Amino acid sequence: MDFAHILKHETCARCKNCCVFKKESLVYVPKGIEVREQSNGIFACVHRCENAGCLMGKDKPIECAAWPFSISKRGKELLLVLEHTCPELNKKEKLEKAKAFALKVIAPALLEYSKQNIDTLREYDERNEIIALY
Repeated sequence: MDFAHILKHETCARCKNCCVFKKESLVYVPKGIEVREQSNGIFACVHRCENAGCLMGKDKPIECAAWPFSISKRGKELLLVLEHTCPELNKKEKLEKAKAFALKVIAPALLEYSKQNIDTLREYDERNEIIALY
């Protein structure tokens, strides 16, 4: 899942919002990803590089590759949601392209993964935007 046609790699490498977690958000770190405390309850993925972004490249977990889109659950429904943590995708001119890409490319892969890992899905958070219901 490559957002390159929407977001430049250099833009993501500079921001790195998706690679940093507050202590209370550590439960959402993808399986197999190691994080280290940076300061004051802020943790960062060990694959995060200040100048290059993610060092895992195409080997990163699907949750990382799809971010800021994810699958949440609400009762028996699965929801494709946009978590408004990416400052670049919050720009109107990029947001609609990203949503279309998410529906076409990201959602099928995330849904398949999510159905196999249903116990790891987080409950829907009303601060996130619902893109599609499944």
